Amino acid sequence: MLKINFYPHSVQNLLCIGVLLSSTNLYGDNHQDNFSEDYFYDDLPVVLSATRLSQSQADTPTAMTVIDRKMIQASTALNIPDLLRLVPGFTIGFYAGSRATVTYHGHADEYARDMQVLIDGRSIYDPVYGGIPWSEIALSLDEILRIEVIRGPNAAAYGSNSYAGVINIVTDRIQDMPGTMVSATIGYGLTRYVDAAHSAELGDFAYRLSASYEEDEGFDNRDDASRSKWLKFTSDYRIDEDNSLSAELAVVSGDYDEGHPNLLQEEREIESKYNYQSIAWNHFISPENKINVQFYHNYYEVDDTYYTPRISEQINAIDELQGFDESLRPDLFAASISGGRYDFESLLQALNMTDSPFVFSWIGLKSHRYDLEIENTLEPVDDLRIAWGVGARHDRGESPWLFQQDNAISRDLYRLFLNSEWYAAPSTVINAGAMLEKFEGKKQVFSPRLGLNYHLTPSNTFRISGSRAYRMPTIYEDNVNLAVYLGDQDDALNTWVISTEELDPQRIDRFEAGYFGHITDYGLNFDICLFHEEYNDIIDQYGNFDLPDPDRGITDPIDQEILYQFNRFYQRGAFTYTNFGTVEINGIEFEVNFRPTSRDMVFLGFSYLNVSGNEIKRLKDGVFSYRENAEEKIPQRTFSLLASHTFNDGVSMSLGYYFTDEMEWPGEGDAVPNYSRLDLKFNKRLSLEKAKMDIALILQNIHKENFDFYHSDRVDEHNIWERRAYLQAKLNY
Repeated sequence: MLKINFYPHSVQNLLCIGVLLSSTNLYGDNHQDNFSEDYFYDDLPVVLSATRLSQSQADTPTAMTVIDRKMIQASTALNIPDLLRLVPGFTIGFYAGSRATVTYHGHADEYARDMQVLIDGRSIYDPVYGGIPWSEIALSLDEILRIEVIRGPNAAAYGSNSYAGVINIVTDRIQDMPGTMVSATIGYGLTRYVDAAHSAELGDFAYRLSASYEEDEGFDNRDDASRSKWLKFTSDYRIDEDNSLSAELAVVSGDYDEGHPNLLQEEREIESKYNYQSIAWNHFISPENKINVQFYHNYYEVDDTYYTPRISEQINAIDELQGFDESLRPDLFAASISGGRYDFESLLQALNMTDSPFVFSWIGLKSHRYDLEIENTLEPVDDLRIAWGVGARHDRGESPWLFQQDNAISRDLYRLFLNSEWYAAPSTVINAGAMLEKFEGKKQVFSPRLGLNYHLTPSNTFRISGSRAYRMPTIYEDNVNLAVYLGDQDDALNTWVISTEELDPQRIDRFEAGYFGHITDYGLNFDICLFHEEYNDIIDQYGNFDLPDPDRGITDPIDQEILYQFNRFYQRGAFTYTNFGTVEINGIEFEVNFRPTSRDMVFLGFSYLNVSGNEIKRLKDGVFSYRENAEEKIPQRTFSLLASHTFNDGVSMSLGYYFTDEMEWPGEGDAVPNYSRLDLKFNKRLSLEKAKMDIALILQNIHKENFDFYHSDRVDEHNIWERRAYLQAKLNY
């Protein structure tokens, strides 16, 4: 096993290694990366995610960022969330070493419930808890052709939960990745990543078999190691000239340590299982008329049960009692909360308790999603294209921990959608679309969008658009009944989170005006966007101090008050949800993608937000209190820079810089100072007889430490990004 202690003097050593790599031609070749120049030297790139129609990026009605393969290869990211730091306005947080949350405009907790993520059209959004299980995605960066990111709501195309944005990950065709690929990465935190894939064609049948194993020790100051593995099979079958079938299935398992050292959490190990099956049929009626039918099933299981120390051991760990003899601390604690009435043993008897550990489970669940969709793309008349379709979905979740019931909770959805692109004039494009959805037990929602693009010249486009989208409450938010148990699940002690009202979907309205420039002669794409967003009926979590805890069968008023004081030591009342919060955001975002030659690339992204809003903070003694500092919770500025150059001898160098303003993470997160990170990458391409190999040195966060997600008053409750170094080798043959 390799452990790299990365201190300032080792930065100098590693930089020297990078210089040697960049100046040494081990095999004397003049190989150049065979990146396609079509992206900037032919027509504009074609994207799929904005309207479900293949469009030039200049024709899309909304701001979007395309992360293509060249950017992926130049980046120092080892995972998809880290790669998304490039997108203007995106905020990335790692609440544990390998477990991330991704949000647009920074308004999300550990589980970013407002972001839709698709992999080749299959949603990976979890219907029970919400959010994206990034650690369980069976996908390596080497399989990705491009990532199309819609910055803003896109429910007209993809429905509820396409609320703050849509991330559509498009993988490479099997036919374009023949042979075998093996990749290995070692480095900071005992990182050991191994990916392998083999692709082949057998007549009209093509397949890819891929697998991965990853483990690392997470943040250096935390017990948050992770171990995960997955196996995936993908296939394409061309039935005839007009029909094809594609199928994919995968199994994923992971073990994650996720704990801070404190009174209530000595050790916490999360075990997860994830699998999915997907099949799609494509039928071409004519070049302008095709039908796609897709069905998929996602299954997600998380075992997250853990125990605290016994009550007496928790008391012995209380700082203010450290000056007393250990044998006296429990009695002192009991006397303190009972006004001298009880010693520790008598307190336990009076409260019907035993000196047992608490039992916790924050996210122990099983969830299923079954989704069927039929889509028809056609051109009924000249200059008009339409993508319309219907879909049905069945979501089901069960968790005796989260809901205090053994029966599964289900929710059905039916949807109807239509998106159109009309060239009203040679220089004018009108995009109109809408999605109608009916969720079981909820009112139907209608999500429209209208956009107009005016091509001032073939290289300069102005656009204006407006849209509305909704985020439906998750099964968890609608039904949660989470408690802390004493000893076992049959003995509820403290109510932690509980659903108390029927929630409505939250709504966002966005209006934007933008400019897209594509200057072929200089290899330059430029996009600028001015926008106004209104968030209403935001599903707020707040502390309800007036919710009672279980009474444990106690009838004596004095003992009831003592039980109240005991529970208050851990948590008073409970958290719950309501539709209340409102936020307005006015902002500007721009990105520059500059590729003057096939060897050079500079990408720059920037976002500036002016935020106002309020939310419920707590309910106490029947009185609500509010927080009106939304501008402090959402980062005002984000900035990203990625630059790379490829030399004649197959060596490439890249630099990445990322900045996020100070912000406050909701949920379990904390207020964190600004995040500023500088990365470097040195890559050497070796051309072998029947293969090619890349060897890379990756340096992350080389200029200072950063706090990420957790930054509490306790010194040991921080996530600290230290300097990191990795060695990576990839072999293709």
